[in-house]
Amino acid sequence: MRALTGTALGRAALLLTALDVLHAVDHTRQGRDLASEVYVAGVAGWVALALMLVLIARGHPLAALYAAAVGVSVGVGFLAVHVAPHWSSFSDPYSGFSPDALSWALVVLPVAAAVNLVVQAARAHARTRRSPPARGPAAGASEAPV
Repeated sequence: MRALTGTALGRAALLLTALDVLHAVDHTRQGRDLASEVYVAGVAGWVALALMLVLIARGHPLAALYAAAVGVSVGVGFLAVHVAPHWSSFSDPYSGFSPDALSWALVVLPVAAAVNLVVQAARAHARTRRSPPARGPAAGASEAPV
């Protein structure tokens, strides 16, 4: 658990995951029906986030690279689904209804958290490339506590 709460990468991953969960709860609060494709995309995102948390918690050597990929995909996904004009069945543009400030915040904040995750993942990856291989279960994606 220390790899999640004791490192900048872990904290960034937990923050993005928490904001994504709050975003999903906000969809329920909005009381709107979404296309099944939007739900499928959301569930795929949750699976990716869960795998990312496991990789980081276990100190997997690919955790930082995977976290960067997740951060990019979540950030781009939020923008494509909720900010871009309607472009496919995966669209749920917020311009199509009148969301309140909380709903908009729960789109903007996950995007910002995704960018932060990418930055922290790049830093963690750079540290592991400069450091000699560590021994033990936290080898690979581990980093000094920040």
